[in-house]
Amino acid sequence: MSEDRTPSVSSLRALVSREEWVKLTAYRSQTFLPGQALLTQGSKGTHVLALDSGLVKVVRTDRDGRQRLLAFRGPGEILGEMALQCGGERLAHVWAMSTCKASIVFAEDFRRFVRDHRLADPLAAMASHRLREQTEIHDGAVHERLAMALLRLVEVSGGANCFSLTREELAQHIGVGRKAVSKALEQLGPDTVRAGKSRIEVLSVEGLRRALPGLDAA
Repeated sequence: MSEDRTPSVSSLRALVSREEWVKLTAYRSQTFLPGQALLTQGSKGTHVLALDSGLVKVVRTDRDGRQRLLAFRGPGEILGEMALQCGGERLAHVWAMSTCKASIVFAEDFRRFVRDHRLADPLAAMASHRLREQTEIHDGAVHERLAMALLRLVEVSGGANCFSLTREELAQHIGVGRKAVSKALEQLGPDTVRAGKSRIEVLSVEGLRRALPGLDAA
C-alpha cells in the first residue's frame, strides 16, 4: 500500500462551488430517521437525493439473498444518480444510519442542473473515485482494510467517531468473515477502536492511520 490510498473526499459538494451546491439543495427536502430507507433497490430511478446532513450506508442484496455493504455516504453526497444515468432501476438500498436531511431533485431537474452548471466532468470524477474506493477496500491485510474503512467513515461523517454498525456489516463491507473482523479489531487495539454489539467507536484516528503503511507519518 502507498500514500495514494489516503482517504479523500469523493462527494459532489467537494467538486462544485458553494453557490452550485446551495442551488441543488434548494429543492424540497425530507428528513429520514435512523433505519429508514432513503432509496430502495429495484425501484425506478425517478430522482436523486442531495444529502445535506446525516450518514447513510449503501447496501446491495444479491440474487442469492446475500447482502453487501458497498459504501458509506455523508453530507455533500448525491445519492441515486446511477439509476438516472442508466435509465433503469436502483442497484442498491440506501439506509439512514443517523437522522438525515436530503433534498429531492427529480430526474429532469437534475439533468438540467448538470447541463446548466457543466457538471458532467465533476460527476465523472466522483464516479471514478467511488470505483477506486470500492476496489481499494478489498486490498491489503484485514486490519488495514478495516482501518481504511473506519477512516473513511470518520471523514464522510464530518468527523463523527461513533457509528451504528455491527461486526457483520463491517465484514460485508471489506469482504471478509465476521471472525476476521473481530481479529482485526484486536490487532488495531482497544485504544484505537471499541466495538459493541451494534456500535463501533473510533477512539484514535491516529491509531487507524498508523495501521496503514505510508499514512502513519502523514
